[in-house]
Amino acid sequence: MPSDATKIVIVLLALMNIKSLPGVYTLRSLSYFVKNHRLTEPSVGLLETAKYHSRVWFDDLDLNIHLNNSSYNKVMDYARIDLCTRLFPGWQYRHKFDMCLAQTVLFFKAEVPRFSKYTITSRIFTWDDKWIWMQHRFSIKRKTSRPKKTLPVILADGELIKDEDEVVEEEDEDDIDPIEAKVPSSVVPSAVAESSLTQVGFGGKHLNDVIHEIPDKLCCIGYSRMVAKFPKGKTIVPAKLFEKMGHQEAVPGEWEQYRLLGLSLIEGMMKIGDLTTDVPPSTRRLVSPTRAKI
Repeated sequence: MPSDATKIVIVLLALMNIKSLPGVYTLRSLSYFVKNHRLTEPSVGLLETAKYHSRVWFDDLDLNIHLNNSSYNKVMDYARIDLCTRLFPGWQYRHKFDMCLAQTVLFFKAEVPRFSKYTITSRIFTWDDKWIWMQHRFSIKRKTSRPKKTLPVILADGELIKDEDEVVEEEDEDDIDPIEAKVPSSVVPSAVAESSLTQVGFGGKHLNDVIHEIPDKLCCIGYSRMVAKFPKGKTIVPAKLFEKMGHQEAVPGEWEQYRLLGLSLIEGMMKIGDLTTDVPPSTRRLVSPTRAKI
């Protein structure tokens, strides 16, 4: 019989790697079907995003002590299943069709540090007569410093002057998701002029204490190519699938405009792994590996 110390070590190791224990992946995948099994209508619009939150744990770490490559694909599965069960409620047990994954592509931009919280923002990116492409944006909260509180709000020539928040990390254009981007709220000078005080309160707070929203730091962008099929193998055309599942356009032509934009951005990537694509023969002479100089 193992000693008490050995049992404690075994339990600790199991807890540290609980997400990788046998059967955990299957149970977590099924949990999204259970959570959304009562849905009769989509809870997410066709062009809307869904967020999946997680944290880097011990069994997610690689030799560089950050989120490893295999974990990206594993958590993308969870985010994908969660989005599909909300977009197409009852797709597997009520409507009797499968969402089959054909391809994933990952583009790494920054690391997801150890034990940090991260968010996967998933959405349908584009589609054609057969394939549905989903986009998954891995992001973490950006570090910011506290706003300055030394100077009061000063009104000069009808213009509002205040200290700006200092951002430790610079923003990047890739970090801003066009769908999630928000227009910053503007301060109306006439409303401020009603107060004769130099320090104006907004919701009981000094204006310098208000921290403006900044986009999360983008760490990775993933794309999934999927296809909807009946059990006998017949492919379901995505546009017909969307209408059948109860999705409707808010504005006529909205879907097509969105689809064509995504298709133009992902056109080159769609050829990856496509065996029907004609690849012109290379005119460059290949060098024998045994003779190549390193």
